[in-house]
Amino acid sequence: MSKKGVVALLIGINAILLTALLLCAVRLPVAQAQAAPLAANYLMVAGEINDDHDALYILDLAARLMFVMEIDRTQHNLVLLDRRNLQADFRAGG
Repeated sequence: MSKKGVVALLIGINAILLTALLLCAVRLPVAQAQAAPLAANYLMVAGEINDDHDALYILDLAARLMFVMEIDRTQHNLVLLDRRNLQADFRAGG
């Protein structure tokens, strides 16, 4: 095999490897969810208040309450920021 043939073969192999790498790296992450049994009427969602602060939103589905908590990074614990009554906020009729 000539020198040009070996170079062409190596370029082809590198192109195939690069394509395979890009196909594996570009996959979007899969979001998975599970149905909660009725006894566990809580839902927790992580969110962002602003660029520097993350929040944890806890929904009590049975009592229709939402709690907003933030991590106190100095004490390393959760701090309750607010509590909302979702039934009153959305004026649900029942």
